[in-house]
Amino acid sequence: MKCSYKKICALILTLVMALSVTGCTDDSSSSLPEEKPSVYPFVNTLKEPEDNTMQTVEAPALVEQVKQKAAEANREIVGWLQVPGTDINQPVVQTTNNTKYMRLNYEGRYSFQGCYWVDYECTVGNRETESRNTIIYGHNTAVSQDDPNGLDFAQLLRFTDEEFAASHPYIFFSTGEEDMVWEIFAVMYTDVNFRYINMIDSEIDTLVSEGRARSEFDYDVEVDPINDKILTLSTCTAKYGYVGGEARARFVVMARLVEADRELKPTVGLEKNADVKAPQL
Repeated sequence: MKCSYKKICALILTLVMALSVTGCTDDSSSSLPEEKPSVYPFVNTLKEPEDNTMQTVEAPALVEQVKQKAAEANREIVGWLQVPGTDINQPVVQTTNNTKYMRLNYEGRYSFQGCYWVDYECTVGNRETESRNTIIYGHNTAVSQDDPNGLDFAQLLRFTDEEFAASHPYIFFSTGEEDMVWEIFAVMYTDVNFRYINMIDSEIDTLVSEGRARSEFDYDVEVDPINDKILTLSTCTAKYGYVGGEARARFVVMARLVEADRELKPTVGLEKNADVKAPQL
């Protein structure tokens, strides 16, 4: 009887130990980390472009906006100016003088900031009829500090930054007749002795050579002074002080008209101009 009792106890003990081992194994297997491969396969999380559109710039279509604004807001609206990387993106006017819109917005209402206006002697049309040099004026509303984060043409000063200039090679100025793209080839501080405002349909070779000589950067952009059309954006700068309350110098951006349907690259090659022709003030 004692022997049987011992056998029964031994059998029970064996079963308990077996169950204990089984339970530990289950718990251990659920807590162990999954086995990881020693080499992970490459997974490209970036979507590959279907074509090369990522490597080009798309020009905006602005002709209809010009026509619409001219019909709805002001018949003296003749174009639309857009400068990538800035807030410059609005209609441009033209009248019979260069003073009317100095303190008016493009709708003809009073505004201390004024608006953007084309020199009254320029011809605005399409790439065939456009003046050899189209000049657009605008205020530097942060002129005392020359703050590139100011309003309107104050933001043209961003082109003095080499990285910004290299990554923003184009200006879009369109008329009611044609969308046009302009490629920047010079950005400069200049004195008023450089009479670019008189170089509208003549002296374009001087305009181009002087622009390059005064430019902060040497742009890798070819300009044909015989056949190319030029766009000149002009504003004031206080970098060289004041005379009689007026800023003594001008800040100017010049660009050439790009051939129709030419592929637009997102950057331009340039380097610091080591021999800048400084303003003579």
